Amino acid sequence: MDARLLTIAAIADTQHSVVSLSQVDQAGVDRRLRSKWVEAGLLERLGPRSFALAGSAPSWMRSVTASWCDLDGVGAIAGRSAGRLMGLDGFTGDEVELLAPRCHRNRVTSGLLRTTSRPITRFDVQMIDGLRVVRAERLILDAPIFHFTRNEIEHAIDSAIRLRLVSEQRLRTRAVSLHRPPVNGSRSLLDAMVDSGGESRLERWFLRLCREAGIPRPMLQKTYRADGRTIARVDFEFPGGLVVEVAGHGTHASRQQLRRDAERQVELTLRGKRVLTFTYEHVRDQPAWVVSRLRVAGVAPA
Repeated sequence: MDARLLTIAAIADTQHSVVSLSQVDQAGVDRRLRSKWVEAGLLERLGPRSFALAGSAPSWMRSVTASWCDLDGVGAIAGRSAGRLMGLDGFTGDEVELLAPRCHRNRVTSGLLRTTSRPITRFDVQMIDGLRVVRAERLILDAPIFHFTRNEIEHAIDSAIRLRLVSEQRLRTRAVSLHRPPVNGSRSLLDAMVDSGGESRLERWFLRLCREAGIPRPMLQKTYRADGRTIARVDFEFPGGLVVEVAGHGTHASRQQLRRDAERQVELTLRGKRVLTFTYEHVRDQPAWVVSRLRVAGVAPA
């Protein structure tokens, strides 16, 4: 077997069975031999600058890698594809989306290419499985470019904050500065940012509930420590020592969890905190009752 084909096979083995045109050229394969291998079925052309090794099975990762090879080092995997690669909630589709500088808008790929006039710096990207992928913050800020729905934007924000991939305050500041006034669909991003900061959809609902009721925005995810250890991390805290926890469907699933919750409440009570807990159903189905209990607890209008 031709040693050059073995070299290409070794490269493809680390890239989901894909090789780029540049890598084929660097292996010493000229255009004539490359065409001969494609005709013989040794290589399968996937895109203008990408090939698959013969016999490799189609997959989403193969498609993403091929599209990245088509860019030939320009730009990055972005949009919904970046969300899936980072494991953000709700991004499970087979879309292949990429982002490149505006000057490369005529670049042809086998995926969907969007371009931007904003520079794509080294701080905006990361390497995931050998691919250049935008970071979560850049993904969210560029959501309007890829026409994300409101739900997709909220999923991206919620899970990126929960996974500690973004700073909520920095994200909020950048979103407002980049998209004021709102253009090209950025209204949805700014609306989603209003209630950002919670680590789940339920926490976002609670923040929206407070905003719509004229209740001041509480402090989020406050941590209490003693003797060098964390004794409690609360969802929300209002002035006056009122702590609010919101309990999703998965909360209190075991005796161990019940014990930990009881210990947290004891520690907070000993520190002079008052603790209110609202369930998923309270926040979703009885927002007026939740607001009334907050009022009774002493939370004043903004």
